[in-house]
Amino acid sequence: MAERFAAPRGLRNKHVQTLGAALPLWTRSEVSFESLRIPLPGTGGQLHASAAWHPHGERTAVVLVHGVGGSSESNYVVRAALALYGAGFHVIRLNLRGAGKSIPDVTALYHAGLVEDPSAALAYVATRKDVRDVALLGFSLGGNVSLRLAGELGRHAPSYLRAVASVSAPLDLVETSRALERLRTLPYRAYVLRALVRQGREFARTHPSRATYDSAALLRLRTVRAYDEAVVAPMHGFCDAHDYYVNASCGPGLADIEVPTLIVHAADDPMVPEDSVRPWLRNASSSVRVAWSERGGHVGWFSGVRESAWVRTWAVERVIEFLRAPR
Repeated sequence: MAERFAAPRGLRNKHVQTLGAALPLWTRSEVSFESLRIPLPGTGGQLHASAAWHPHGERTAVVLVHGVGGSSESNYVVRAALALYGAGFHVIRLNLRGAGKSIPDVTALYHAGLVEDPSAALAYVATRKDVRDVALLGFSLGGNVSLRLAGELGRHAPSYLRAVASVSAPLDLVETSRALERLRTLPYRAYVLRALVRQGREFARTHPSRATYDSAALLRLRTVRAYDEAVVAPMHGFCDAHDYYVNASCGPGLADIEVPTLIVHAADDPMVPEDSVRPWLRNASSSVRVAWSERGGHVGWFSGVRESAWVRTWAVERVIEFLRAPR
């Protein structure tokens, strides 16, 4: 059953909600973030992150993971981090390998199933004396990575992992990719592809011996699938883009999750269609809770134009309630 989310008439449209997530509104704050460098075991590389710690007492730390083409500086990530910090949590905005300014410090680019990145971040943060336990929150592709990690851990989840949450996660990358190739999703596809091509070209400039693709040819790509075919699949040993999507999708692993998990999704999501999500929820384990709304778009859920409605969105409020629940 869908939970109620209400927005003023001018904000009800799914595209308005989705585009709003990218707007640079209410991302400035007096909260002080420090830079972190998190070792990536077995690679010689390191992840970049930004963290804000509360000065007194042990608390839950929340690691936030951005979506495809994004970074720790994505506006929706920054606003969510401010909301969570204001709710009393330590917050860590993580860059998956190659995101943000981390390309010089990694040997490959991230993909939707690369669970080693959030796993390394969780373990690193959990060693701090002021951290009671750690939670993971992923947006869009970062949600797929987070849910996939929860499924892979199954009953072997570390004791410090309090919970996992996702917002607008694509549970089926095959179907989501098809949706992104439709004409009506052209603006979103162009936005994501532009960011990916920029990242791919920068990686080739920085690590020419590791780039097995023609950097100049990336400028001629027209779909995210084509980028994944040229860059991601060969870089990570997949046969092709389809093989990558099948093996990196988190949907099949929902049945194996044993850590408390929350999935937040809107039926009108224009990038991750409802019919690509619901079939996988039927077989999810009892540890998975779903917060479903009819409206909200993709990583949207803005209930008004005031600052609080953009920082503590309906989705982020659901996550805060979930993380505060007794374990």
